[in-house]
Amino acid sequence: MFGKRSKKVLALAALSAAIMSGTAFAGDLTVYSTSDVHGSVIGWNYFTAKEADLGLAKVSTIINEGRRNKGADDDILVIDGGDILQGTPLDTYMVQHPNEWKAGQHPMFAAFNKIGYDAIELGNHEFNFGLDYLRKAIGKNKNVLGANVIDDKTGKTWNGVRPYLMKTVKIDGEKVKVGIIGTDTPAIPNFEDPSHFAGVHFVDQVPVMKQCIKELKAQGADIIIGVTHSGVPRGDRNSAENQVVSIAEACPELSLLICAHNHVVIDNQKGVTGPGGKVYADGVINGVPVVESGKDGKFVGVSKLTLKKVDGKWAVQKVSTQAVSTKGVKDDPAIVAQVKPWHEKTLKNLQTVIGQASDVFSGAESNHQDSAIVDLVNEVQRHYAGTQLSASASFNTSQNIDKGPITLQEMSGLYIYENYLYGIEINGAELRKYMEHAASFYGTTPDYNYDMIQGVDYTIDMTKPVGSRITKLQYKGKDVKDTDTFTMAINDYRMNGGSGYMAAMGYTNGKKPKVIFDSMRKYGDDGQMRALMIRYVQEKGTITPTCDHNWNVIK
Repeated sequence: MFGKRSKKVLALAALSAAIMSGTAFAGDLTVYSTSDVHGSVIGWNYFTAKEADLGLAKVSTIINEGRRNKGADDDILVIDGGDILQGTPLDTYMVQHPNEWKAGQHPMFAAFNKIGYDAIELGNHEFNFGLDYLRKAIGKNKNVLGANVIDDKTGKTWNGVRPYLMKTVKIDGEKVKVGIIGTDTPAIPNFEDPSHFAGVHFVDQVPVMKQCIKELKAQGADIIIGVTHSGVPRGDRNSAENQVVSIAEACPELSLLICAHNHVVIDNQKGVTGPGGKVYADGVINGVPVVESGKDGKFVGVSKLTLKKVDGKWAVQKVSTQAVSTKGVKDDPAIVAQVKPWHEKTLKNLQTVIGQASDVFSGAESNHQDSAIVDLVNEVQRHYAGTQLSASASFNTSQNIDKGPITLQEMSGLYIYENYLYGIEINGAELRKYMEHAASFYGTTPDYNYDMIQGVDYTIDMTKPVGSRITKLQYKGKDVKDTDTFTMAINDYRMNGGSGYMAAMGYTNGKKPKVIFDSMRKYGDDGQMRALMIRYVQEKGTITPTCDHNWNVIK
C-alpha cells in the first residue's frame, strides 16, 4: 500500500508526464445558441393573448442552469443568429414609439445583455426599419456582428457592427482563444426597400468568412466558430440566400457553424437535407457541425465541444449538437421584470378597438381552401393598390377575427409580417406561371409560400403534370389569354423575390415587372400591410365575412 506522501508524488509525476506529452489540459466548451427569436422575450403569444412555450426568458433559464452546473474544467459561450427586431407586437410597439426609449434600451438587446450573450449576428429583419433605427437598438453593444455588411464609402464592414470578435474562455484552467465570425444573408436586397439599407451593401459570405478565418488565425485563435444568418439551401429560395453548405465546404477550419433564417431545427439528431437531396443525417457538413434552433426561442442550441491540448495546441476532439426545447421551462423572473413595462404597454395598445365584425372570420383551414379571412386580406390589397387582382397567403391559421369589436391584437395576429404593398402589371402568361408556382406549394409548409389569387376564377388540378395544373383560369367569365394584361397586388416580399414567384414569371437578374403602386412611397411607414388592414377596418367601421369561392383544388 502507498502512503499519502507516495500517492502525492505519484500524482505529481503523472501530471508532469502529461504536461511533457502535451495532453494535460482538457474540458468542454458548451455553446448555447438561438436564432430567429423575432421579438419573443417572455413566454407570451401576443397574437392569441395566451402563455406560450417560447421566448428569451425561457432561454435564460436553460442557460442559467447550464452555468450553475458547469464543470470546473469547462466554460460557456452564448451566441444569437439574428432576426431580432421584427416579429411580435412588442417589436412593433418599439418601432411605433421611438421617443419612449433611448439607445440601448430596446427590450430585445436588453434581454441579450441581461442573459450575457457573447455574440449577436444581424439578420435580414434588422434592416426593416433603416440603419438609424438599427444603430439605436444596438446601442453601445460591441458584440454585434455582420462581416459582410459593407459600407458603401469605405468598402469595409459597416461600423455599426464588427466582422468578428475574439473571446477568451478557460478550459481546465488554461486560456483558450475562441474566434467568432458573423455574416448575414447577402439576399437582403431581395426582401428590403433600398432605403432601409442605404449606405451599405451585402457581399457573398464565403470569401468574407475565409478572410476572417485567416485574420483570426493570425491573431492566435485556438478554435473558430462561425455564425451565419442563412441556412441550408432550399428549393423555394435563391441559392445566394442560404449559404451554409457553401460555407462549410469552403471553411473546414470552423469547429462549429451556427445558422438561422430558415426557422428549422438542425442538430446531431435531426440532421438536414441539403441541395440535390443530399442528406446530412448527423447535421455535419464537410466535417463542420451545424446547428440551428428554430424560431421564437422555442429551442436553444446546445453544442458541446470537447477540447484537448495536444502538443501544445488546442484541438477539438469531438462535437455534439442538440436543439433543446423550451417547452415546460419557466421564465427567468429577472428577464420578465426587465421587459414588464414594455410588455404591459404592448398589451394595452393591442386592446385598442378599431372597428366591428358582423360575424366570425375563421383562420382555420385558410391555408388550403378559399376563406373569408384571406379574401379580406386580398380585398384590402386590391383596395389600396387599385388593382384588378391580388395574391396573398394565409399567414396565421390560428388567428380569427371574432364577431363584435375588432382589436389591434386581432389584426396583428392576422398579418404577422412587416410587409409593404405593391401593385404590378403582368400579362396572362405571367399570371399563369405565378399560379403554377403557387400550386407547387399547395399543402406544404411554411404556409406563407402558398399564394391564393383574388379577382379570377380558377381550378388547380394536382393530378396534372407540373406546368398544366391550372386547368381553369377566367377573368369575368372569359378565359384568360396569354396576351391579356392585368394589374395585381402583391407584398414586397414577393416583389423582391421571396419564395421564387418573380423568377417563376421570368423576372430574374434584377428585372422587375412594371410597378403601378408602392405603399411605402405613398404612405411611408403607414404603408405596411398591417397598418393598411387596420386603416381599412377603421374606414369601413363594420366588416362582414364573405367568401366568393373563386378557386378550388382537385387532388
